Amino acid sequence: MQELAVLASRTLTTQRQFTAVADNVANVNTHGFRKLEMNFREVISRPAGRPSDFHGASYVADRALLISQADGVHEATGNPLDLALSGEGFFAITVNGTTQYTRRGQFALANDGTVVTPEGSIVQDNAGAPIQVPPEARNLKIAIDGTLSTEQGQLAQIGVFQFTPENQKLLQRAGASAFVATQGAAATPVDFATPNAPQLRQGFLEASNVNAVQEMVEMEAVSRAYQQSLTLARSLEELEQRAIRNLSGNN
Repeated sequence: MQELAVLASRTLTTQRQFTAVADNVANVNTHGFRKLEMNFREVISRPAGRPSDFHGASYVADRALLISQADGVHEATGNPLDLALSGEGFFAITVNGTTQYTRRGQFALANDGTVVTPEGSIVQDNAGAPIQVPPEARNLKIAIDGTLSTEQGQLAQIGVFQFTPENQKLLQRAGASAFVATQGAAATPVDFATPNAPQLRQGFLEASNVNAVQEMVEMEAVSRAYQQSLTLARSLEELEQRAIRNLSGNN
C-alpha cells in the first residue's frame, strides 16, 4: 500500500529527528557543543501512467543534519588559554594524527610548552602546525584574531578555520564537541581582515548553543508525531489484513 510507504518515510524521518534532539538535550552543558538541526524536504511520488495533473503521494525525507551556527553564551573563566569564538569558525586540533574541528577553546600548556586540549590533543596554528610557548614566557596575551604573544613579542596565531556552507554538510561528529571533515571537505584559515570575521575572546569559554527549554518542547512534539505515525501504520496494516481476509472468503 502506498499509504504505508508514506507513513514509513515519515516515521523514519521523525525517528532520526528524535535522535538529533536527544543528542542536543544531552549536551546542553557541554562547552563548545553545536546543536544539529534537521533539514526536511518533500518528495512527490507519481506512479507511471498517471496524468500530469495527478498530485501523487507526499513523502517526507530528511535532506541533511545541519550544524547550527548560532553562538553560545560566553562564560568567564579567567584562564588565559581559554578562548571563546564569536561568529562562524572552528579551532583545529590533532587527535591521533587526524584533524578535528571544535568550538571548545579550553586549552592548556603541556610539559614541553605545546598548546593542547585537556585530553592532550595538539592545538594547531593558522598553518596547521603545533604551537610552542617557551618555558620562560609570561603574561600570555591572545588578541581577537588569535595572535598569541608574551612580553617578548608575538609567538604564533591560534588557528581558526571556516567551511563553505556546502562543506559544512560534510562534517561529522567526533565526540561531543568536535567534528571531522569527510569526503574531502576543505577548511580554510579565517581572513581576519574581512568584514564580520569571527573574533576570539581570551579568558572565556563558549557554552553549548542548545536552548534546553526549546529542545524539550521539540522532543515532546517529535515523540508525539512518532507515536501517531506508529498508530496510523498499525491501523493501515489491520485494514489491509481485513481486506485480504475478505477477499479470501469470497473465493
